[in-house]
Amino acid sequence: MKNLYLLCVVASAATLAACATSEPVTVSESGGERSSRGGGGHGRDVFFETYDTNGDNIVTEAEFRQARDEGYARRDANGDGTVSPDEYVGEYEKRLDEQLAAQRDRQLKQAYVRFDALDTDEDGSMTREEFGASGTRMLGSLDDNGDGIVDETDTTQRY
Repeated sequence: MKNLYLLCVVASAATLAACATSEPVTVSESGGERSSRGGGGHGRDVFFETYDTNGDNIVTEAEFRQARDEGYARRDANGDGTVSPDEYVGEYEKRLDEQLAAQRDRQLKQAYVRFDALDTDEDGSMTREEFGASGTRMLGSLDDNGDGIVDETDTTQRY
């Protein structure tokens, strides 16, 4: 059951990430949120984003140890000096929930922006014509050769 729940959480996160209009956000090993610049994982860029806590492009051993200690303390929810699987996953779940909530808020705000763009007469109501005009613009922008069909030959423009 726990694995099914985690699978659902991961699938939901992946779905939201695929729909995102803003820069993707990942969570560092130390628990901080940062933007993802392509690589993710444990590469050099992620290392600096995670451990260069004062932003001087230098990671001292003191910065590294402090970030690791803080990360461990966050995971040791009961403060007993050890981290159980439930504590480890629980800390990640909390960060993931916060990340998903923030992404949801951004997406809902963007939905209002899109609505305003579709409501061309700005009367607070979208008519079928206004909605249809948007679709017609999208179709036209994808139909590069103007033949009324969008297929693999229509590749130069994207909506």
